[in-house]
Amino acid sequence: MNSLKNRLLIFANDAASANVTMAYAYLNKSYFDEIIAFPIGVSDTIYKNFISEHIRYHKPEFLPSDTIVTGTSGLNSNYEMNIIKKAKENNVKRTITIVDTIQNFDMRFNLNDKIIESKFLADEIWVFEKNFTTHISAIQQKILYKKDIYVEFLKVYYTNNIPIAKNPLIEKYQNGYLVVLTEYIYEFYGLKLGFTEYEILKNILETIDKLNLDIPIFLKLHPKEHPNKFNILLRQYSHLNILKDTWNIQELIYNSKVVFGINSSVFKECILFKKPTYSIQINTLQVHQPELLDVNSIIVKKNSLTKILKKYFT
Repeated sequence: MNSLKNRLLIFANDAASANVTMAYAYLNKSYFDEIIAFPIGVSDTIYKNFISEHIRYHKPEFLPSDTIVTGTSGLNSNYEMNIIKKAKENNVKRTITIVDTIQNFDMRFNLNDKIIESKFLADEIWVFEKNFTTHISAIQQKILYKKDIYVEFLKVYYTNNIPIAKNPLIEKYQNGYLVVLTEYIYEFYGLKLGFTEYEILKNILETIDKLNLDIPIFLKLHPKEHPNKFNILLRQYSHLNILKDTWNIQELIYNSKVVFGINSSVFKECILFKKPTYSIQINTLQVHQPELLDVNSIIVKKNSLTKILKKYFT
């Protein structure tokens, strides 16, 4: 293998980090002789959707001329931090860690439950929030403020690739259905926020039931959530038209009428596709402002949720 080859190697272990690393590869492909994507877990599907020709499943070998780009994971970044550590040990040319969100920022640099040694931090740590700072000086020194690279990718890619309704159910209910995006809130915060994803979904379904609305509800679980996670709750509302599958997320959002979530990274697609989008935070102890939504799109009371559902579905 030619050690002077200008290669880009990208790594991700969850959906949001797969999005930003894939976007980096897609937007910068003209600068590299070769691009290799190493997905594990849920990142595999995202890489297959956009850069399938670059996927490899063998163990990576690092060369001095390589550029290494990883994301981070909200729950556990051991995989990504280990990749950066090995790349630094092999003296690669450049290492970049792209942080898709500043939520739980410090733990995103943990390796085996401790902040990774400063000598193994990436050369550049990209964040998308201009005013963000961290108390960890070694990380702060490496932070670069960038435009959201995934948003930039979406603008470029979907200018010429409109997400046509191909799935039979999406086509059947096109522009008339509600999307509910779930997230693993409880695993992050426990009961600290005043609500969990279970309570949010129950509030949505309960309100639709009380309003006697006959609407298609497309339930999109986070890729890391177990397919049966909400089954007990869903059985209570089996009389509603609830549809659950592994939908193509861009196709699902583009052809929807309204989107509900909490703080999903999918809000980026929602904004790009100009879909009415609401962060449902009923009974929250502290309102969280999703970066791409305005304050009027945050629903903290059930009567407000009722008004929104009536507005779009009655």
